[in-house]
This record gives sequence, C-alpha cells and structure tokens, in this order.
Amino acid sequence: MDSAKKVGLWDIVLYATAMNFGIRWLATGAATGPVAIPIWIAAAILFLVPLSLATMALSEKFPGEGAIYAWTRDTMGPFAGFLCGWIYWACNLPFFAALLVFVVNLVGRAIGGEAGAALTQPTGVLIASTVTIVVIGWLHSRGIGIGKWLSSAGAVVSILLLVFLIGTGFWLAATTGPATDFAAADYLPELDANAAILWATMVFAYGGAEGVALLRSEARGGVKTIVTALIMVGVGLAIAYALGTAAMLMILPQDMASRLDGLPGALGVAAEKIGLAAAGPWLTAGLALVMLGGLNAWFGVSARLPFAAGIDHVLPPAIGRQDPKTGAPYVAIWLQTALVVIIMIFSQAGVKTLAGVYDFIVAMSTFSYTLPFLFLFGAWWVADPRPRSRWIAVLGFIVALSGVLCSFVPSEGDWATTFKLMFAAAVLVLSGAAIYGWYLIRRPKP
Repeated sequence: MDSAKKVGLWDIVLYATAMNFGIRWLATGAATGPVAIPIWIAAAILFLVPLSLATMALSEKFPGEGAIYAWTRDTMGPFAGFLCGWIYWACNLPFFAALLVFVVNLVGRAIGGEAGAALTQPTGVLIASTVTIVVIGWLHSRGIGIGKWLSSAGAVVSILLLVFLIGTGFWLAATTGPATDFAAADYLPELDANAAILWATMVFAYGGAEGVALLRSEARGGVKTIVTALIMVGVGLAIAYALGTAAMLMILPQDMASRLDGLPGALGVAAEKIGLAAAGPWLTAGLALVMLGGLNAWFGVSARLPFAAGIDHVLPPAIGRQDPKTGAPYVAIWLQTALVVIIMIFSQAGVKTLAGVYDFIVAMSTFSYTLPFLFLFGAWWVADPRPRSRWIAVLGFIVALSGVLCSFVPSEGDWATTFKLMFAAAVLVLSGAAIYGWYLIRRPKP
C-alpha cells in the first residue's frame, strides 16, 4: 500500500475502539454492582492481553488471508479449520437476535403508550424483530452500499452516549451524591449467576479488539504501530467499560440497573436529573440507532464470512450465488435472515419474560463467539514452542473456556435454560461436523 494512503496510530486506535466498544455491556456490569469495575480491568489483563499477543504472533507467522480460520487449519488440520470458521460465522446469528431484542425494547420504551408496551413483551418483540430483520436482509440483498451511513452514525452516537453517561454520572455524584455507596460496596464477587453472566459477557466484550493486528499492512510504522495501538485500544476499552459502569451506578442504584433495561433507564434518569426530562426518549432512540447501526454493519459482512474464511468450498454451491447486478450473496443473506428468525422463536420456548429471552440469546452469543478463541490459543500453542508463549496461550485458553462455561449458568435459576443452551451448542458443533463429513463424501476422489 502507498505510504500516503496508510493510516496513523490514532486513526487505528479510534476506529478499533469505536467498532469494538459495546455500550450495552455497561448494563451487565452495573447489574452486578461496583464489583464489576475491578473485574473489567482484570478481564482486560487476563483475556484481552493474551488474545492480542496471540493474534500478533499468529498474523506474523501466517501472513496470508483467513486469520483465525487459516491459523487453525494450518496448525490443527482442515477439519479443525472448517469447524472454527463454521462456529465463527454461526456465532453472528444469536448476536443479531440479541441486538434485535435490545433495539425493539428500546423503541418500545421511547414511543411509550400501548404500542410501546407491546414492543416490550416477548410476542411483540418477536413480530417486530422478524419484520426488522427481513427489511435489513432485503436491503443487503439489494447491495451492501445501502445504509452504510447508519453504521457510521451508530459508532458516533455510541461514543457520544458514553461521554454523556460518564459526564452526567460524575457530575451528579459530585453535586447530589451517587446513587450507589461505593465506599460500602463489597468488591469480592459472589459465586452466583450474576457473576457468571458478568464474566462471560466481559470475555465476549473484549473479543474483537484482536482484529487490530490484522491492520498491520495498512499502518504507518507497521508492526511497531500496531503493538502500540493494541496497548492503547486495550487500555481504552478497559477504561470505557469501567468508567461507564461506574457512571451508571452513580445515576441508578444497582437494583434498578437490569441487563436489558438498565442502560435506557440510566439515560432517562440522567436526563431528568439535569433538567432535560424531555430528552429521555430521544436518548433512548439514539441508543436504538447505535444498536441498529451495529446490526446493519455486521449483517452484510457476516453473509460474506464463509467466503473470506475459505470454508465456502465445503458448503453447497448455491450458498455463494450472487446477484448479477449488485454482487450481493443473496442466498446466504436470506438463509442468514431465516436462521435469525428461527433463533428468535427458539429463544422464547419456555421463557416467560423478555429479560429471560434476552439473557438466553446473549448466552448463546457468548459461548458461540468464545469457542473459536479456544482454537486460536490452541493454534498459538502449536505454532510457537517457546515456554513463555505457551504459558500465555494456556492462560488465554483457560479464560476463554471459563467464559464458555459461565455462559451456561441460567440467569433465573432455571436449569431448563441451561439444557436449551447445551442443545444449541451441540447443534452448532455437530451440524458443522456433519457438513464437513458430507463434503468429504461428495468430493471427487484423487
């Protein structure tokens, strides 16, 4: 790449922070209380640091395309590479479903009245989510260029809302006192469902920043710039999550900071306390824009992941069929749309509350997204025989595995939810194995 077109350190840091920061995870931290603040820092050290180091090492050793899928394939064989790529693609499906639940719930809170109340109930959310994802699927099938502004606007609004939360929270704490007594709080986590969900969510929240290492060819200064950027992004994310969680608890007491409604509740209370109560619904609408922007950004990219990952040759040829005018993989897009709707329906089986539905889908996202990191750390352990690297790889593997296991802990003490999650995990892995087996049977013999 021409050096004039390469990007500098701050460009990479700001881009990566904006793209990887998930503002809705602040509510998960606040629901657990002040103990979440030091745990955010610990998770950054124990997971984000090993993840970034592993990505740097593997991207240097295997400079080709494919990233985590190629690293796994080249160190563990083609089946492991395919399974890793399959899971990494499939993890986006519950991620989209969780975003839909969050967005529809936000819209319901923003508009109020009977219509708003209907959008905060499971059935209303299912109907509205189905309509929304079908529209998004149709837009992307018409061409990826449609709606790019929404993704950019969502990233900007996310940062603005974070600044508003932190600024208002600390100002209220200084003038009227915080809603939470931080001095009397217990900073030792309890071994309960909230703590397990928090830890799984933190591992999930820090995943993605490792992608900064893959920008090394576009950065001025190359690897040196990327190493500095990784450190700054890690520190930036840890500070954003820790300060954002603290600010929420300054605005709301812990018992009002639920995982689903805590963030819009904090925005509304903050606006009311500074004399801008009328702005509350607009802030909630802005938050919905953030989530919708993230959904729009990743939906089209996800439909192309099988091809970027090099696993498309295992899938049926029809999956790669493209629109002759736009080039959009419309079959993959509509398949993805249908699978998201199926997950939405499956998530409501046996669950009575919208919060329970949301927690279940987030748990699906967490374990499916974290599973590929087990492959990543395993690939690093195989590729780099140095003792220090292997110890860090083992640490990252253990932390990633803990995130997977914690995601199976039920939020409402209902172990039927855990069995549903285990069933979903089995379907995810076994379907990938079955597709690969089918590929081996049908491929031409040498």
